[in-house]
Amino acid sequence: MHLRIFLVSLLATALLFIPASFAARWVADMAYLPSDATGVVEFSHYSHLEVLGRDCTTCHNRIFHIEAGKNPPVTMGEMEQGKSCGTCHDGERTFAVSANCQFCHPTRPVTLAVPDVGDVSFSHEAHTSILGCSNCHPALFRPTTDNPPVSMTEMAEGMSCGACHDGSTAFSVEENCDFCHQM
Repeated sequence: MHLRIFLVSLLATALLFIPASFAARWVADMAYLPSDATGVVEFSHYSHLEVLGRDCTTCHNRIFHIEAGKNPPVTMGEMEQGKSCGTCHDGERTFAVSANCQFCHPTRPVTLAVPDVGDVSFSHEAHTSILGCSNCHPALFRPTTDNPPVSMTEMAEGMSCGACHDGSTAFSVEENCDFCHQM
């Protein structure tokens, strides 16, 4: 009799915990969406589901197709007009897609290997504290790691970093080498 009660209790416990363990893994939290213009977008299902009350149909298949490959590319301009993420991220319902780029497009320090003169260290944090992302992206730099190399002479002529680091807007690329190059 005790064995029967034990087995029933064990089965009941398993039936309670098995669905919970599957529910915890029913969708991957992070989705990484490629974007040529703005770099990878990091999307958290969990943070959105928390706000939406775990209602997937708020977005799928109304705004986004459940199969990622079936979602057409959308520009930031189109989002600002209410398409895709801009359906909710309109500045009223929640933050606008035209502001706070770092919420969806994370920034990281960038280190570029430069032989003979020391690697270049670029701090997004230092620059975004005074500039918006669109000051540099995508006109001066693609938000990818495959930007073409630019010489110091080209920068002194206003290309790349030299667009701002001209001695007037910001310190010149021809001064203070150790600001950028790890010597």
